[in-house]
Parts: sequence; structure tokens; C-alpha cells
Amino acid sequence: MNKILSKKLYRIIRQLGFVKIFQFGISLVLLSFILPKSFADSKSVTVIELNENISKFKVDTSFDFFLDTASKYTIEDISSEGFRDRFQKTTNSHVLYDYLDSPLWMRFTIHNKQTVHDHSWYLESWGFDIKNVTFHFPNPDGSYATSSAGFEKPFGDRSVKHKNFNYYLDLRPSETKTYYLEVKRNYNHQFNFQLRTNEEFLKHSLNEYFLLGIYYGVLTIILTFNFYLFFRLKDTLYLYFPCLIIACIWFSLGRDGLGFQYLWPNTPWINKLNNEKIIELIIILATLLFSDRFVQKYTKSKRVLTFTYLAISLKILLFISQSVFYKFNYITYIIITIIILSIPFSIGLYALIKAKIYSWSYIFAYMCLFLVIMYSYSKTIQLFDNSVLNWYFVYPVIFLEMVLFSFSIFNQLKFLQNQFMEANKEKTLALERNNQLTNELNSKLKEKVRARTEKIERMASDLAKKNVELQTTNVKLQELNSQVTQINNYLSQNNETLKTNVNEATKDLALMKGLDFEDFKNIFPDKDSCLKFLSELKWRNKYHCKKCNYNKSIDAPNYGKRCKNCNYTESATVDTLFHNIKFPMEKAFYILYLSNRKDVNLSLNELSEILELRRETCWAFKNKILQAMEKVDHNKDLSGWETLALVNLE
Repeated sequence: MNKILSKKLYRIIRQLGFVKIFQFGISLVLLSFILPKSFADSKSVTVIELNENISKFKVDTSFDFFLDTASKYTIEDISSEGFRDRFQKTTNSHVLYDYLDSPLWMRFTIHNKQTVHDHSWYLESWGFDIKNVTFHFPNPDGSYATSSAGFEKPFGDRSVKHKNFNYYLDLRPSETKTYYLEVKRNYNHQFNFQLRTNEEFLKHSLNEYFLLGIYYGVLTIILTFNFYLFFRLKDTLYLYFPCLIIACIWFSLGRDGLGFQYLWPNTPWINKLNNEKIIELIIILATLLFSDRFVQKYTKSKRVLTFTYLAISLKILLFISQSVFYKFNYITYIIITIIILSIPFSIGLYALIKAKIYSWSYIFAYMCLFLVIMYSYSKTIQLFDNSVLNWYFVYPVIFLEMVLFSFSIFNQLKFLQNQFMEANKEKTLALERNNQLTNELNSKLKEKVRARTEKIERMASDLAKKNVELQTTNVKLQELNSQVTQINNYLSQNNETLKTNVNEATKDLALMKGLDFEDFKNIFPDKDSCLKFLSELKWRNKYHCKKCNYNKSIDAPNYGKRCKNCNYTESATVDTLFHNIKFPMEKAFYILYLSNRKDVNLSLNELSEILELRRETCWAFKNKILQAMEKVDHNKDLSGWETLALVNLE
């Protein structure tokens, strides 16, 4: 075997020649020095050194990582010597862009080279929205203590109650310790780690909370002031703007972790609601409604209103599509959103310019809104090298937007106040002119009154003379009036007698033989005339209430009677043959009229054709009449047809 290899090597040497053999040998020598060193570098542990006179240290890429794609390793496995060389050096603050479903292990090896013993160090993992992060702290016996946190876990589980993830290192001078972080992500986080002493941690936390307190304090003041304006002025403008402020506060509380720390620490599921799309939708809808109302107070523009509601509809459809159906790329989504917002904004701005209203604060506030929308995606869009700046830059933008919108409202209030003052000036001038005209009219009226008074005095003297004549005439008129009164009483008596005779003649005519339906309709032309006749017939003797037997009543609709005692209302058709009939009453009257005539004998077909009723309807009512005749033993010769009308078959 060795002989075969020797022959092959000899053949290669002859083919390459001496020069090439020399170059090949030099390369092998260089590689023998370079490869072990680079291999050793790739497998060496990254150590963070804490030198003297430093109180904080930014950990950018000074740690190693291991991707647990199988999600099966424990801290005992990860910290073992067998895993020492399986960790890789970190070259990017995002660590990895893929494998979001796999746990990411981070190894921090820290060497404290300081000599100061009263410094305690903290490792801060910035980024509130990390899904789950577990810190493994080395114990003296070689085991690891575990502390878990994340926006999916209750806030009380944290060892250090702070909105960021902070871990006490217990690192003494000249000590070197290795710590592990197990991270579960929900998107490509840009990790930002800070090492701080206890003093630096307190200073940083106080400054951060102080600035955030100012931020939320100013927004709360603006919110309270606008609620006050709404309750005083009852204008929806001062309701839409607080909705926008509340949405921005909600967005900020969910972004910086203060909401989780102070408002919903035991309900981590609320953190999932702080999705940039939901908050962005509320912010945009509130801004569109506020912007429309803001423009409408300057100039009534139906066009602005129409495009505002169109933009609201398009934004809602885009949100539904992004959440349920087709998900656009975030850049495309932002561009479409800005276009939707720009349409009503441009039309509203044109309406303001046309009305010669120049509200620069309103324009710049709208520009800030565009920045807020863009920066709501700042965890995906890295506009700055500093991840903290990327994350918090949206806060001053929101702050500036709220302040500018407030200035716009103040300018509008000033504008409306000026309009009110101008209107008051015009009203005052109009009142002064009215007063001047009133004075002129009063002077003229005084002259006219004086002239009229003189004229009246002259007329009064004339009237005094004529009063005597009138008194004499009045005596004569009183005598004539007494005579006229007697004549009128006599005429009234004659009219009542004539009216009674006419009614009796009408009834007699109704009882005459041989009337056809057209003649009968002249007597009973409609339902009212039938009801009136039936009412007079029913209560011709005396009224008695069916409920309480009281004998006094008042007239009710459709010629009915209402009891004065119990208010029971009785219609004219109750307890009569015409109660609950389903065809015109005047036709029923004619059928009853014919049933009492011996000289008229119409068949059902003829009667149906004359009355334009169904044959069955005529037969049913005639059968009802026959039953009434049997019930009262009716005699056609002795009794009139109207007696059958008061028969109650129920």
C-alpha cells in the first residue's frame, strides 16, 4: 500500500515540477500555522471584561449563542463541557433572522477585573416584547438558579420588578462567571444588553421613569382639558381628539412595558392586544374623524366628509384583509395606509386654503401621524443604529403630534372667539342703529300721539253729545231685541219640529215597500249613516252600561257610548245583528230591509249581483237574519225590519 502511494506521489512530483512543489510546500507550512489559530478562534469563548472605572457596558455582540432547533436541551446540557464548543460567536445584534420557533441560548462569560467591592452588577435585557426569556444564574455548587419572565408571564414572576428584564449577577472582583439566557421570540428581535452597576441602574431607571412620567403627564393634561371642552361645548371635535390621545397612550404603555408593570400585571394576555395594527387602526380612525370635524368647523365641506368616510372604510377593509385574508408586505402596507390618509388630508387642506385658513400646526401634526405609523413598525424598520433610539423615537413624535394638534385646537378656539367678537360688534352696531331708529320713531310717535289726543278729545266731546241719543236708541233697541228673541224662540221650536218630522219621514221612507238598492242608498249612503241610525235605534229609550249598569254616558267615536262611571266604551254594533260583519254595513242594511218585504223576492244570485258581494256572503247574512227572526218570533206584518237589527245572536 505504501509503495503504491509512493509511486503516485513520485508521479505527481514529476508532473508539477520543482517550482510548483516548492510553492505547495510553503502553502502547507502557512496553513499549518493559520488553520489551528482560526479554528481555535472560532471555538474560543467570548469573554466580557469589566475594567476599572466603568459603571456600564453595552453588550452588542460580545456573547455566544446556540440554536436549539430540537427544543430538547436543558441548562445542564447547555452548560456541560460537551456544549462548550458548540456555541457560535455573535456577529449581529439580531443574532439570527430565522428559526423563530426554536429556543435561542445565549452565553455571557463576564470577567470582573475591578478591585472595588461595593459595586453590584446587573444584566439588563432591553425589549419589553420578548415572548419568554429565562435567566440561568450559576450557583456555587455548579448548578443553576432559574428566573423566567416575558410578556406571556405574569409580571410578579420577575425577580427584579422593572419593565425591562434585569438580573442581578453577584459578580465579585477578579471573578469570572458564565450566565445563560434562553430566549423564545415571536419576531426578529434586535437584542440590546446592558451591564450596569447598581448605582448606574438606579440612575438610568429614575431618568427613564421620570421622562416617561413627563410624557404621560402632558398627554393626560391634554386629555383632561379636551374632555373638559367636550362637556362644556358638547362638540364631537373634543371627543375624537381624546380618543386619539387614549389610543396613543395605550400604544405607548404597551410599547414601553409600563402598562404591564402597573395596569395589568396579572393578565399578560392583554399584552397580545398591543399589536401595532390594532393600535394603528384606532389611531388612524380617531385622527380621520378628528381631522374631518376640525375642517368642518372652519368650512362646511361635504366633499371632505365623503372622502373621510371613504378613507375610514378603505382602512377597515385593509385591516381586515391584513388580519384575515391576504397579508401585504409591511412596506406595501405602510404605503397603502399613507395613501389612504393622504386623500382626506389633501382635500381638507385644500378646503382650508380655499377658506384662507392656514393652520401650520395642523399640517405638521398630520406629518407626525405619518411618522407614528412608520415608527410603529420600528421593530422591523431600523432607521437608526441604536435600537433604543429606534424603539423610543416614536414617543417624542407622538408628544409633538399631540402638542401640535392642541395648538391647532387653540388656534381654532381663537378663530371662533374672533368670529364671536366680530358677530358681537355687528350685533352691537345693529342694536345702536335700532336704538337710533327707535328714538326717531318715538319722537314721531309722540307728535302723532299729541295730534291724535287732540283729535280724540274733540271726538270725545262729540261722542258725549251722541251718547244721550244712543241711550235713547238703546232703549228702543232693547224693546226690539225682546221681540226678536221671542221670534227666534218660536223659529227654533219650529226647526226642531221640522227636523223631527224629517227624521220620521226618512225612517218611514226606509220602511216603504219596493225600494231598490240605489234608492235605499240615498237614505243610507254609507257606514256613518247606518251607525247613526243604529245608535239612535239602540239607545232610543235609555242608556245603561253593560259593565256597571250606570245610566249616564258621553258620545264615543263611531256613534258609540262611553260610561261616565267606569269609562267602558260600547260601540253601536255591539249586541246587534251587525256586530263583526266583514262587508259594508249599508249592504247589510239592504239585505235586512229586503228580508222584511213580502213583495220583493230576490234570489241569492240576483242579490249577489246587485250588491256586488259573493253569493256565500249574502247566504250567510240571510241565514243570520232567519235565526234572528226565529229568536224573537218576528212577524213581517206587525213588526218592522229595524226590530231585527237589535237582535243579539251571540
